Amino acid sequence: IDSNPLAIALKSTLVRGDRDQGVVDISFDPPDQFLQGTGVLQGGIISAMLDFGMAFATLATLPSHASCASVNLTSSFIRPAPPGIYTVTGLVDRCGKTLAFTQARLVNTTTGALVATGTSSLAVLA
Repeated sequence: IDSNPLAIALKSTLVRGDRDQGVVDISFDPPDQFLQGTGVLQGGIISAMLDFGMAFATLATLPSHASCASVNLTSSFIRPAPPGIYTVTGLVDRCGKTLAFTQARLVNTTTGALVATGTSSLAVLA
């Protein structure tokens, strides 16, 4: 996470990583620069947080020399995301030799409200 400029800008912290389960929890405290005109987080930033959860969950399951890249990303916005702290949980449903299939849930840490969900396929890179 520390090597990614956007993750740093979103004040990301890896909370939990479980290689065997293919799951990660990442906390975010996005600054106000990521708010849109009505004072809530911009949708692209919400998608980015979901993407981080799914990508880092995939990376947790891969050998240290491998990497991954998003092939597609679907985001579903459940409710507005006011300024605050958020946690994404990323989960690998299946990881093969060339593709990983993942899902993520973004929750407002203060209220516990589900804000967005996502699914993604990621290319596994040797």
